Amino acid sequence: MNRSGFLKRLVGIPGLGFLSIAQVAASQKVFLLQSFVAGFRFYKGMELLPHMQEQDIVELRRQPDNEHDEFAVAVYWQQEMIGYLPAASSEVSARLMDAKALPLVGIITHLQRDAQPWENVAVAVYFLKDGSVPEYLTKVEPPVYTTIHKKDKTKKNTIPDVLEYEERIIALDGIADEAAKAYFTKYYQKHRMQIGGRTYVKVPDDGIYTYMYEVESLDWITADDGKKYLEFVFN
Repeated sequence: MNRSGFLKRLVGIPGLGFLSIAQVAASQKVFLLQSFVAGFRFYKGMELLPHMQEQDIVELRRQPDNEHDEFAVAVYWQQEMIGYLPAASSEVSARLMDAKALPLVGIITHLQRDAQPWENVAVAVYFLKDGSVPEYLTKVEPPVYTTIHKKDKTKKNTIPDVLEYEERIIALDGIADEAAKAYFTKYYQKHRMQIGGRTYVKVPDDGIYTYMYEVESLDWITADDGKKYLEFVFN
């Protein structure tokens, strides 16, 4: 997308229509959030990935009734849902959208097709502001990839497709991120289980993808009754 086309797309975003192309061009981008798209593989992301380009605009849509995350913000590319802003960092954007305080813009900043799905697409959320702002608020930071060089470490034919296998568990004491730990504790309390003296929660639904970008590896674990589960090990 060339600069002229990009500016025209910006003017067409709800809340920015009152600005001229010249005004948009003169404004500063103030970045609120830079992250990977969560749940990318579960929606239309993988199908559309070959057609995406860096600097493509993505649409942000609030989902206030989302049962897994009260601050859920879905990400759309070309009217197709490709995932969510990560639950750990979507609250500020969600509150601003609910208050209609600022028209927020989403943009694809980085594409890495060789990474695992949860690191394929990085986006940034920003708003436009006249005048000068601190430089650190205007910089796009390169994402930190954790899966590009780990593909060969996964043993073939030993881990099933995580989208198809529902016997998925997480050890609560293995989650370092407090927001992630609170999320799985709150929403999967009824799925608690004990295996080998550790407390796990079973996550058979879409919630498993909410913090997928923090998963370090997938391992098999066998319960006392002999049943096998797929453990999502957090970094």
